Amino acid sequence: MPNNLSLKDKCKVYFAQWLVKLGKLTHDNFSKSELHGLIANSFPYTFTFEIPIGIGTVSVLEGNLILDSEHNRIGLQCLAALKIDVAATTIYRAHVVFTLSATPHYDKNMSTLYLIDLKTDGVKLVNDNYALIKDTQFLLARFFPKSVNSLFGAPLKTAFSLFSAGTSDIAADYLRLYLSGSKQAILDYHTPQIDSAIKNQITQEHLSHNMRSDHWREVLFSKLGQSVRVEENVLRFYLSK
Repeated sequence: MPNNLSLKDKCKVYFAQWLVKLGKLTHDNFSKSELHGLIANSFPYTFTFEIPIGIGTVSVLEGNLILDSEHNRIGLQCLAALKIDVAATTIYRAHVVFTLSATPHYDKNMSTLYLIDLKTDGVKLVNDNYALIKDTQFLLARFFPKSVNSLFGAPLKTAFSLFSAGTSDIAADYLRLYLSGSKQAILDYHTPQIDSAIKNQITQEHLSHNMRSDHWREVLFSKLGQSVRVEENVLRFYLSK
């Protein structure tokens, strides 16, 4: 591959190639901080997901890399703000931490590092002052005409039947989550939707890295690289003559 290295860096590549041929250099390590530099500009970003009667928004604020040597996985632990809006009103918000992980795989023919087998390992609630949850009585008062106030004592589905014919059961079943006042129960309900939305908005481009022609260590690996593994809390690039 053509490269855009300075004369000094070209000499480094040439010298490193000789060390590999002599068996003195077998691998190169990339630390967690070096890898984090590749993703630092990705934050913040926002994505949405649909709910039965509104929209959910996840704003990913920051991410921290995790290297799992035991299972050969690269993880990303993200702090995010989750918000649920119905009829232009926020009825739920919380800070959450979700963790993704994938296995590194190097394609030497393409000189590209891929992350494969992407999984969402968990979504956890953060209990802090940002948290907000509206109770069912607020929802009825907010979303129904004053003429239905007398229905507050009636079964929830009866009240919602005036709201939207054909979707009242869906609306009632969803907003019933708020009866318990449990922020965790609402998060648990939405976790599969958040998981699906995360995976839908991550493309192969997000999960790959082409060896750059202006970084001498990556030029070396594009020439002699064979495989990668997470070992000893680093991403280890194995070289072969």
